[in-house]
Amino acid sequence: MAVLVDPTGGVQEIRRRMAPRGGRSLRGARVGLVDNGKRNADVFLRALGDLLRERYGVREVVLRRKPHFAVPVPPELVEELGTQCDFVIPGVGD
Repeated sequence: MAVLVDPTGGVQEIRRRMAPRGGRSLRGARVGLVDNGKRNADVFLRALGDLLRERYGVREVVLRRKPHFAVPVPPELVEELGTQCDFVIPGVGD
């Protein structure tokens, strides 16, 4: 039995609403940035940290690097950043 497949596919527009904001501001926050270990991730994250301090009033940026890009962030690093930071942003470089 032959199966016919429509190669044009179909596009269905799905409208979603954004999640409500938590009401928190970056001003005065301590932000963690996680370098994934790939080339130039540290360059990107340092520039992002500078931007967050200058433009959004972030008080402190904590930059950490995970041991290898192919493995998840170690639990102890998650714990450290979770206790020290208000926000954490993972960075990807290459």
